[in-house]
Amino acid sequence: MLTLVRLFRPKPVLRPWGGGALGFGPGVGEVWLSEEPLLVKILDPAEWLSVQVHPPHAYALEKEGRPGKYEAWYVLTPGEVVYGFSRRVGPEELRDAVASGNLDPILNRIPVAPGQVLYLPAGVVHALGPGVRVYEVQTPSDLTYRLYDYGRPRELHLEKALEVALLEPTPLPSFAPKPVPGGEVLLSTPYFRLYRYSLKERLALRPGAPLILTLLAGEARLGDEVLHPFATLLLEPGEEALLEGAGLLLGTSPEGSGGGHA
Repeated sequence: MLTLVRLFRPKPVLRPWGGGALGFGPGVGEVWLSEEPLLVKILDPAEWLSVQVHPPHAYALEKEGRPGKYEAWYVLTPGEVVYGFSRRVGPEELRDAVASGNLDPILNRIPVAPGQVLYLPAGVVHALGPGVRVYEVQTPSDLTYRLYDYGRPRELHLEKALEVALLEPTPLPSFAPKPVPGGEVLLSTPYFRLYRYSLKERLALRPGAPLILTLLAGEARLGDEVLHPFATLLLEPGEEALLEGAGLLLGTSPEGSGGGHA
């Protein structure tokens, strides 16, 4: 079987809320694993991320001259996140809550567990809680509007956020995994798919669309390469790979490009 390895070099990013559990030093809150065709990261927060929202494509292209942002989290460690609002709120009420730093009564905080998948389309206000490490996949844009940043001296984008945010409770979408060769589809959106593969001795993949693969746990061999967490590679359509070893892998493909499997 043909084995083509296109390994990405991880890109550690310091963040004011960053932890140090990813092995890249203190304060590294994000490790960018891939930037194209999708942006893939591991996030490691020691503190709450900002309460934020991402704009949809149409708004972002008109106002910012670049695409919007749609993302998903695969939870690696337990904790708490913000997903939308606990009730409907008005713009003035939200402005007052931001000014007073008293957002908790109107935010929808939910517990999350390892293996859980959360879809975060544009417009959903959200925040990642302390200690909740996630594998994040998103459209290749890092456009974020911050509503509140827990006292950190960074720019806020409240007025733009108010133009795109859904100011009412947003049901958390549920998705039933569907089998594919070698694994399962965990999430299918208009922008990307998220796959999970359990490597038990051998795993053969031949995607029908670009497929980004990340080893989350264990050890795998791919040709002459020995992969350790969070090794990430890209398989182009029609390329074949044979992985050997034991571990857990996540994969993601752009939607609308024929799916991730032949």
